[in-house]
Amino acid sequence: MVTLLSIQVLSIIATALTNLVGILAFATDHWSIAIYDLGKLRSHIKWFVVENTTNDSIHILNNIHDQNQTQTLAIDKQQFRAIAIGVNNNTILYKTHKGIFRQCNYLSQNVRQRLKLSKCRVLKVANNHYDDVIHGMNNPGRELIRLHNVAAACAILIVLLLCACTLIGVIVGILNGVVLATMTIGIIYLVATMFSTCLLAIMYTVLKSERKQSHCFALEILTDELCSARTIDLSYSFILGCLLIVLCFITSVSWLSLQEKQRKFAQH
Repeated sequence: MVTLLSIQVLSIIATALTNLVGILAFATDHWSIAIYDLGKLRSHIKWFVVENTTNDSIHILNNIHDQNQTQTLAIDKQQFRAIAIGVNNNTILYKTHKGIFRQCNYLSQNVRQRLKLSKCRVLKVANNHYDDVIHGMNNPGRELIRLHNVAAACAILIVLLLCACTLIGVIVGILNGVVLATMTIGIIYLVATMFSTCLLAIMYTVLKSERKQSHCFALEILTDELCSARTIDLSYSFILGCLLIVLCFITSVSWLSLQEKQRKFAQH
């Protein structure tokens, strides 16, 4: 028979693990990764900047349409990192990873200083000359940013719920043995499970939308040809988000089981 102390220890461990996964899921900016196919961009490339891994030197190559230069890059690509590609209309493309609140790049500090770029930027619609209606539909960039705002609100709410549950659960529910507080914590974790599910659904919707060529106005202005060279994949923060849903539900069950055990213990 499981003792009251064992359930208390299990509830505390589940709570700590859930909080840790939640913080990692929301603090890391790796819900998705966007990369560009150099071969598909060959006809659009005007220049690119790379950093040599052996001596950290910066190389700026122009007129990449030359076949020999392209072949040389293919041979020596293992020696290079932090590639930034310059295309038409002064657009710069580079590998990025995105979270709920911001988008960051993989460029080195030297390359960012050369291009005058910051490592991360807050998610927002780029200023452009397009109207709010594009191709007969609402501006997809603004729609996706609205979804990001909803996801950010869910993330902040979940963090607040997790912090409140930890303090109230340990101090009031366990140390003081208040059954009502323990039951409340279990219910709140069910609510956190629901909001985590909504957040995950929103981020997956954003991912699917950004994979479509017509949604390339979300964070930067790209033509359909440039969009076709972009690949967006899930990353480890998305997996942490899935794990958070499971852990929130398990933690909820553990706290509800604890309140039932506390109730029986108080009757005796």
